[in-house]
Amino acid sequence: MRQPLFDLQQTQMASVDVILARIPPGGAPMKRLSEEPNVQLRDVHELLGLATAMEETAAQRYQRLAARLERLNEREIAGTFSALVEEQRDHVEEIARRSIELTGAPPPALADPRGLPSEIARSWDEAEASALLTPYRILGVAVDNEMLAFAFYSYVAAQSDDATVRATAEWLAGKALDHAALLREERRRAYRREGARHARDGRPMLDASSLPEFVLQSRRLESRAAVFHRRIASRLAALGEDAASKTITEVAERERAAGLEAADGTVEAARAEPAQAAKLLPLLRAALAEAERLHQAYLDLADRTRDEQVLAAAQRAADRTLQSLATIAARLQAFG
Repeated sequence: MRQPLFDLQQTQMASVDVILARIPPGGAPMKRLSEEPNVQLRDVHELLGLATAMEETAAQRYQRLAARLERLNEREIAGTFSALVEEQRDHVEEIARRSIELTGAPPPALADPRGLPSEIARSWDEAEASALLTPYRILGVAVDNEMLAFAFYSYVAAQSDDATVRATAEWLAGKALDHAALLREERRRAYRREGARHARDGRPMLDASSLPEFVLQSRRLESRAAVFHRRIASRLAALGEDAASKTITEVAERERAAGLEAADGTVEAARAEPAQAAKLLPLLRAALAEAERLHQAYLDLADRTRDEQVLAAAQRAADRTLQSLATIAARLQAFG
């Protein structure tokens, strides 16, 4: 049996500050909720019902993606999803046991889903629209969602006047960090397995060991992505797809602003080819794939670097490029 990161008896009585202090330095980049959760929990029973709904929603998403990838014969990635479905079911059973211990009854079914953190739903939508699904990316989404769950439960603990709700929210926050740590280790293993493949598939890799190196490499990648996205935008405009063209142009402008003013304008021929496509959806998928390559380059570096300045800069860049990913994914879903 694995040794948990958090002793459950201690965590039950701990404050959120104590839980935060147990995060290994540099080991758990904090995810923040972009808006105050729309949740009013009357008692611990409702909190555990909400926690169950979050875990079950994740399991359903994993299961849906696994089925989709099985149909596409992507068995390795589908297998990663299937394993995560089983992990989520274990979480649901653990919460049910906790509910029976505290209240004498299993958690209630959630009648109103509005209490679920909106960022988690958005991250699943982006994953389902992804043009670059890999085990590493899947596990990255899972890690991020556990950290968002941690932020959510920490908010509940800080806002509640009920001692049992507060202690249970702190326990759930601790469990979210426990799950994130395990998933992060799986993600590192996936990264090592996929490393050689990344070199072949054209993903732009960053290997900066200092902040000046990061700035230079980042600007080059951003400039190349901007060139590619401008070509996509031009093709979309030529097809009369003005709204889609405007979306991709805005992405290209953000990348240009973050890149070198005097870029060489070169893009690998293999990645430039989709810009010659004559249909809307292939062009949008090509744009999404390029945005994901850029975003993933920052995530990869953040996962590897030992330099705190590089880590902070890579995380800021990943947050910024996530905006482009979300924008393109939303446009693709509107047409797809």
